[in-house]
Amino acid sequence: MFATVQRIFAMLLSALLGLLSSLGILPQSSDYYVETTVEYHNEEAGNADALITLSATQDGVYTFWWGNEQGKKLQKTVNDKTFPYSHFAEVEVLLGEGQLDLPDFTAIPYGAKYILVCRDDITVDRFAIEEHKRTPVEELTYSFGVISDLHFNRYDMENGADVAENTFSRSLQFFDGFDVSIVAMPGDISTDGEAEAFQAFNRIASGFDFPVYTTTGNHDLHAKYKLENWQAYMNAGVYGEEKADGVLNVSDNGLDFVYSGPDTAGDVYIFLSQTSNNYGMLFNALLTDAQLDWLEEQLITYSGNRVYLFFHTFLNAPSGNPLMGAGNLVNDLGWSYPLFYTPGATDEVRFRNLLREYDNVVFFSGHSHWAYHMQSLNEHLNVADYDEGGATYVHVSSVSSPRTTDGFQILWSSNDPGMSEGYLVEVYEDYILLYGCDFVNGELLAYAVYQINV
Repeated sequence: MFATVQRIFAMLLSALLGLLSSLGILPQSSDYYVETTVEYHNEEAGNADALITLSATQDGVYTFWWGNEQGKKLQKTVNDKTFPYSHFAEVEVLLGEGQLDLPDFTAIPYGAKYILVCRDDITVDRFAIEEHKRTPVEELTYSFGVISDLHFNRYDMENGADVAENTFSRSLQFFDGFDVSIVAMPGDISTDGEAEAFQAFNRIASGFDFPVYTTTGNHDLHAKYKLENWQAYMNAGVYGEEKADGVLNVSDNGLDFVYSGPDTAGDVYIFLSQTSNNYGMLFNALLTDAQLDWLEEQLITYSGNRVYLFFHTFLNAPSGNPLMGAGNLVNDLGWSYPLFYTPGATDEVRFRNLLREYDNVVFFSGHSHWAYHMQSLNEHLNVADYDEGGATYVHVSSVSSPRTTDGFQILWSSNDPGMSEGYLVEVYEDYILLYGCDFVNGELLAYAVYQINV
């Protein structure tokens, strides 16, 4: 009789543990014994800058996920639509132990109460995020979207349409679901500066209620580029005699402009266009003296505002390995993206020095196309401030063709149409949150969620 009761109890206990495991509340298997520690580098609420150490009985790759208060994988719900988060870290265990140092600006998303450790879709560990480290709930001021490097007419056709036709429409639809006030871009709309690309941009962007504004990129200045085509089809409401609400200043060059819309809480958007696509020599200026004069005037005028500056080409790191700044990386074979702003050129020096003066500026650039998870090769790839004061630098991946590489790969792989990335930016009173977006899968990339205090 007692043995029968024992068997029934064991069966009930096993069923209960199975149910809890399926809900993500308990590990699903005892085969993976793990011990996890997360050592935070600061006490700032919502900041996930930390060293993760994982000991396990089985070697392999373990993924880390944010969990809600029920212990399930975290999701974000906006306007009755739910968006899943990806994992926020991967730790490879070799000989029983692995470590990962998360990038400085990594954020703990709203609603995250637990850290879940998974292997082969099995939750093998779970522990609570300390109360003082959880992101406090604050009122959202507004949000905006950021994408880059569309490149109409460059990539293979997807379902009978230009890849950029699909990626552009899909990203704007995604942002529309978040009620963004503006979508801003640091350029490369076309392949060779062709008018047809600018017309396609205008046709798609005009189907949405929010403005979609951009700068030129190096490809927009190729052989087919004409200023009159850019002014006719790009940045609707900026270049004509009748300006859209919020257009505060348009430069004499007919390209650069300042925007602060009725729904942007006084925040200022500066769109600074390249006027050259030549790289590599000290005399290859991407900006003219007149443009830098104009930019300096705007930075002085809006020094009391939060400023988002959009410019296509990234700047190299000011110290250490110059190729390991925001926007670039170097793999183990020494490969990187080669077309960077020429260090030491007169315009580059002045531009960099201006950015050092203003800590109210967030500088968005594109150009290299590196996918966000490539920060595994450079922790400063996506967000950096270099501990020198002034602007914070943000790398924007490509919405049409993110690039990937690995430690021993020659050059890189393009990933059109299988990948498409950008940022959703939420603005709060004292900081902004950047959410890396996977537009193909409708997912938020938790490893590319960053908090910038500005």
